[in-house]
Amino acid sequence: MKTSINKLPNDPLEGISIKQLGIKLRENLISCKELTSIYFERIEILNPKLHAYIYVNKANALIWAEAIDKLFINGVDLGPLMGIPIAIKDICSVNGMPTTNGSDIQTDDLTGPEGTLVKRLKALGCVILGKTHTVEFALGATGLNKNKGTPQNPWDNLSHRMPGGSSSGSAVAVASGLAAFAIGTDTGGSVRIPASLNGIVGLKTTKNKWPTDGIFPLSPTLDTPGPIARSVKDIKLIFDAYNDNKEKQSLPLNIKGMRLGKLQKPFTSNLDPLVSEAYENFCDKLESLGAVIENVTIVEANEKSILFPKIVGSEIVSAFGKDRFIKNVEKMDPITGSRAKLGLEVSSIEYISAKNRLLELEIMIKDYFTKFDALISPTTVMQALNVDDIQIGNKLHDRSLLASANTQPVNIFGICAITYPIQKFCKNTQNDKILPIGLQVICDKDKDDKAIEIALAFEMQFGEPALPDINKFL
Repeated sequence: MKTSINKLPNDPLEGISIKQLGIKLRENLISCKELTSIYFERIEILNPKLHAYIYVNKANALIWAEAIDKLFINGVDLGPLMGIPIAIKDICSVNGMPTTNGSDIQTDDLTGPEGTLVKRLKALGCVILGKTHTVEFALGATGLNKNKGTPQNPWDNLSHRMPGGSSSGSAVAVASGLAAFAIGTDTGGSVRIPASLNGIVGLKTTKNKWPTDGIFPLSPTLDTPGPIARSVKDIKLIFDAYNDNKEKQSLPLNIKGMRLGKLQKPFTSNLDPLVSEAYENFCDKLESLGAVIENVTIVEANEKSILFPKIVGSEIVSAFGKDRFIKNVEKMDPITGSRAKLGLEVSSIEYISAKNRLLELEIMIKDYFTKFDALISPTTVMQALNVDDIQIGNKLHDRSLLASANTQPVNIFGICAITYPIQKFCKNTQNDKILPIGLQVICDKDKDDKAIEIALAFEMQFGEPALPDINKFL
């Protein structure tokens, strides 16, 4: 692969998909070691500015890549993800790598040993480049981390904009060409929010679709791991390969006749003008292509503000143990600590009632999917805000707390969702203020494949996401 005059190697995925990258490996157009080395060169140049990675696994990854090359030479094929370099969020244990959970507090024992998810990715032949930054204990939607550092959203080289959280580094790594794809986790939007704000694609899987052992237990009730990638096409390959070690073949969905529920308040409350503009224009375009769209109001979505503190707060205190939590909470990032401390105020009766309510909501939401193929909404109510403005006490701090307003309901309903970029549907797409905007496609429990197929239909019609100009950071 060519190296530009500024010495930054070209992005290995520039203009191609993960599937096509895999074909290059199989046709010996590039070795896995060469490919992995290119990613490390890019990381070495860009990571000091973008702070996507908290730990880089260069020596071991290159040894792993050499082993993958030997398997290729001997005719061994582990599946469509074999030889693909990836990044893992730093709340997931990986053998031989530290796990900080985004904190200065020693908590790797709470995360436990390497889990099923990482072992499966290794078995599929993925090369793990390193661990990516996260909000402390994955408890936060803006991506800010006072103790370990906040990654730089690559869409603005002049000001530090929030990367979204809590899988902040994973999204920045993918958007910047520092990994072919990355693993994040989503308890209240932590895959979808950073994917949306970085202009890429993220899948919130149905609970228990992918395993959570070996992942910090922020909320065993709500935690769901999921992939972050450049395109819906790549997400489909990753999801299929993880589940069945092959790409499922299916006929493309037709937008004409697609039945979509267009979510209204609270999903349209507090929208940035450009987010509202993109959402409305996108829906108008879908209707012009024959989609049947109906406005939908789900008042139960408002229950997120009641249920989340009771469930997530209680479960993170439980993960620590009360005494250990009280001993360490003041050492946490102030935002993380204040949110986590809410769990100390929740009684066992309140916690059990909240858990029971989740079961009722899961039954309730099913009625909507008897009428609609999917529900849609903006993924976040805002575009990426300036980090200085959203610090505690600053002018946009309260607004930044709305980052997960549209994603949390999906978690309490127990369903799945994928985010797809739609900023191109703003009228003036050349305006410098047109930062990424995401559309959330929501489907019923265990209908992850359907959510992906609907988003893929959009991508086939409107194109793959645009990417930030990384050369501005050189």
